[in-house]
Amino acid sequence: MTAVMLAACALIGFVSPHSTTLLPLALTAATAGGDLPLEVPAGWKIELQDRATVLTPGDVAEGKLYAVMVTMVQGTAGTLDEILEDGGKMVAEIGTFKAAMEPKQSRSDGGWDYKFVLGTITAGGRSLLGQLMAIKHGDEGGVVVVLSDGVETMGQYADAFADMVRGMGVAEPAPAPPGAVDLRYTVPAGWAAQEVNGFPLLVKAKNEEWVKYRFSLLIFPSEALTGTVREQFAGYWKSFVIPNYTSTIAPLPLMVRLKSGYACAFDADSEVKDANGAQVTVAIYMLAHGGRVVPVMGTYSGPNWTFDKAAEAEIGQFLDSAQIPGASAEKVVLFAPADLAGEWSESSSEFANRVTRDGAYAGDATTSTGAYFQLGADGSYSRTLMALTRGRNIREKDSGTWSVEDDELVLSKGGRYSLLGYGAEPKVGRFLVLGKYSNTKARLKLTDPRGILQAQWLRAK
Repeated sequence: MTAVMLAACALIGFVSPHSTTLLPLALTAATAGGDLPLEVPAGWKIELQDRATVLTPGDVAEGKLYAVMVTMVQGTAGTLDEILEDGGKMVAEIGTFKAAMEPKQSRSDGGWDYKFVLGTITAGGRSLLGQLMAIKHGDEGGVVVVLSDGVETMGQYADAFADMVRGMGVAEPAPAPPGAVDLRYTVPAGWAAQEVNGFPLLVKAKNEEWVKYRFSLLIFPSEALTGTVREQFAGYWKSFVIPNYTSTIAPLPLMVRLKSGYACAFDADSEVKDANGAQVTVAIYMLAHGGRVVPVMGTYSGPNWTFDKAAEAEIGQFLDSAQIPGASAEKVVLFAPADLAGEWSESSSEFANRVTRDGAYAGDATTSTGAYFQLGADGSYSRTLMALTRGRNIREKDSGTWSVEDDELVLSKGGRYSLLGYGAEPKVGRFLVLGKYSNTKARLKLTDPRGILQAQWLRAK
């Protein structure tokens, strides 16, 4: 049985896998598989099965299957049709492949020709979606087999696979000299790429009579992660923001796990004053992954810049596209349980009156709420939620055990809360930022993370 089919059988569950070597995710497939021309997306795993290279996304849900298996031709490769025929013979060793379309041929951006066919593979009573592909460039060639448990999973990773195929053979950029910006990223549509003192500056601006704003992202060189994420973030805030703006906030920072698997520590002050006394918003985004970090400084100004909702999504797209050369596969931990232990509280009041349709007073609608968490260092918790309105009091209590799962605080009897930020400052104490509702994913605005009604801001006693 061929190496790629042994790998396929192991994935499907027919045989146990050979002993494998799990490689650091920072290695590209070209490194892992010799002449393999594909570059693996951030967060994917690479395993070697004899001559085959098996690529799997790091976030495949339990019970789901998605795998890309590649075997390069030893010696001089034949035609695409011959390679595709050999690939069909490999697939036949584990099951029956039924094509759902005629083979199609195309070429990658790097000059590799490829021919592929989609269909189903049936074996042992189980049917999987499959894609069989022949790739070739000069005398080099190989077989690519994609296996998926269904249409939904295949679609989930379709864009990432298509990017790998389109990028086959594209030359890697030369390493940046020390001190130069080396971050790889996609410039959002509608933004202009400029340069300031050798650093890339991405700008989106409008200066019309009724619409005026300017967004900018200044990108700095990558550096090694030294100490904790929060310590390094605070250092960038102190270096970039404090000398140039008047800011009064204590940056936490806030944290988010990006689609790429990278961590992003960020914070923003919407009320800073520049050297001329003008009010602007200043933000620091620190991308962190695999022992490396990249700081990005955002500035947003204009009397009505907040009305440009597209910019929020575009900044998110930029951050999601970013990759740090030289970073290892290791994910940066967002929250350490030891930091979160303690007694936390938050309270707020909303003063309002009820009115009739005609505007006449109809009663007091003032509401006060409070939340109290005690997160024990031993993993136990107790929680009290209170709401007070005129003539009515609501009080809820529960207790159990708690844990941290990446970006969520998990309460055994109280559900899951999005973990959005943690910080400590000698003068103001410790802060914990949670999503407002349990079992509901929350994400703060990248351009205005401290804006109202986005989260619970709890303070330690």
